[in-house]
Amino acid sequence: MKNILIPLFCLTTLIAWTQPTDSTLTKKEIQELQEVSTDRNYISKYNRELARVRKIYPYALHAAELIDQFETDLSGIDKKRKKKKYSKKAHQMLKEDYNYVIRDLYTSEGVLLMKLIHRETGMTAAQIIERYRGKIRSELYDQLGKIWDQDLDVRYDPTGVDKLTERIIKDIENNTVAFQKEAKIVTKEEYKKNQKAYKINRKEYKKELRKEKRKAR
Repeated sequence: MKNILIPLFCLTTLIAWTQPTDSTLTKKEIQELQEVSTDRNYISKYNRELARVRKIYPYALHAAELIDQFETDLSGIDKKRKKKKYSKKAHQMLKEDYNYVIRDLYTSEGVLLMKLIHRETGMTAAQIIERYRGKIRSELYDQLGKIWDQDLDVRYDPTGVDKLTERIIKDIENNTVAFQKEAKIVTKEEYKKNQKAYKINRKEYKKELRKEKRKAR
C-alpha cells in the first residue's frame, strides 16, 4: 500500500504545480506527470536540486547582468585598443566577484554554476574568457579546469541531464517556489573563515567516526 501511495502523492503534487487555468494538460505536462508517477524518489530529488539551485542560480543571474552591461558598453567603443582595455577591466571585475565564490563551491556546484551561466548568457565559461581575455588565455584556463575535473565548455541541457533543474527554474519563474535572486559575493576574509570552519567540522567528524569504530570493536 505504501509503495502505491508515494507515487500517487508525487503525481498529485505535480498536478498542483502544472495545472493550467483551463484544466487542460499539455502533451509535455502529461509526459512529466507520467515520469513522476513512476519515480518514487521524485520529491526528494526535486528538493535536493532546489536547494542547489537556490544557492547557485543567483550567481548565474548576476553574471548575466554583468555580461549584458559589458556588451552594452563595448558596443559604444570604437577603437580596438580601448575595447581591449575595457575587456581586460571587465574580466577583472568578473574575477573579483567570483574568485572566492567559486573556491567556496563543491565541484558539482561549480559545474552547475557554469551550466546556468551558459543558460543565462548563451556562452560557456570558456567562451566568456575568450571574449574578454583572448583565445590563448581561454585555452590555458580550459586546461587548468580539466586538471580539477572542470570542463569550461560544459553546456546546459534543459531537455536532457538538466531537465529537473529546468523544471525548478520554471517553477521559480512562475513563483511556485520561494527564491532569493540577490547573489551573495564571498570576500577573501569570508572564504578563509568558511575554510577554517570546514576544517574544524571535518576534524570533529573524523574524531566522532573513530569513536564509533572503537565502540563497534
